[in-house]
Amino acid sequence: MPADQTAQRVGTGTAGRHHGEILQGVCVHAGSLSPCLITMPFRGTGSTARYTWMPQRTLEVWPNWKKKAERAARLALEHIGEESAGCLEIECSVATGIGLGSSTCDVVAAIRAVCCAYGVQLDAGRIARIAIDAECAADPIMFENEVVLFAQRQGRVLESFGSWIPHYTVVSVDTDLAGGGVETLNLPVPEYTDAELAILAGLIDRIRQAFRRRDSSAIAEVATASAELNQRFVPMRSFDRVRVLAERYGALGIQISHSGTVAGILFDPRRVPPNSDGAARVEEQLRSMDLSPLGPFVTGGV
Repeated sequence: MPADQTAQRVGTGTAGRHHGEILQGVCVHAGSLSPCLITMPFRGTGSTARYTWMPQRTLEVWPNWKKKAERAARLALEHIGEESAGCLEIECSVATGIGLGSSTCDVVAAIRAVCCAYGVQLDAGRIARIAIDAECAADPIMFENEVVLFAQRQGRVLESFGSWIPHYTVVSVDTDLAGGGVETLNLPVPEYTDAELAILAGLIDRIRQAFRRRDSSAIAEVATASAELNQRFVPMRSFDRVRVLAERYGALGIQISHSGTVAGILFDPRRVPPNSDGAARVEEQLRSMDLSPLGPFVTGGV
């Protein structure tokens, strides 16, 4: 899209991505229940945004259906005291509607692009709060150097587990061949039983201890339990078959996009490297189940 010759300010911003969640549920915070999650890290850029200030031109976004990114840019401009004008261009490498946070990628990149254009730096906490105002619920991808327990509807970090990332070969699979996707904000808020609340409290404590020990295997067990608990609220097509396949091939566990259609089978990368015959055989089995493998990737380090 050509830029207006009168433009005086241009800024670019990027945002990372994630692969669903390691854990999602609720916890007690400040005396009340708070929805919360821990995302599965995924290396690489999710979205890139370019903001160009154009005087006397109403803010426009391209593609024009990226309304959440447009709202985020408007809110960022308002926050830094500038007029809502110019052009915002978004490029996103994350598929929409499958639970991998494409909208938050766009929103965070848009906020950073606006701030870049005006030489303003916002910390991750402020970006999170603007993101929540833009899309009601957001993922914690703005916290790039730590794994956090995040209140996705409040934009607040409830607990940080530090910078260490568990080490896996993740065989990613989309369980929805129809491609309909899921609109997260249309899903009802889960109402957990007392027993489920107790399970979630136990899982959060277990994952806290596992991060302290840097125990990837224990974190995978928590991820599996969280995925199983979520089936009562957002059932995933072929979930049981994927879980059985993971067990058959000696995986550490599975993780899912709790409000989407993607699952990840978690292997010890020392035993199953991403380009190994073992990973390829798992992908072949997934195809035979009429599922769509998205390719293996590696998280963390030794």
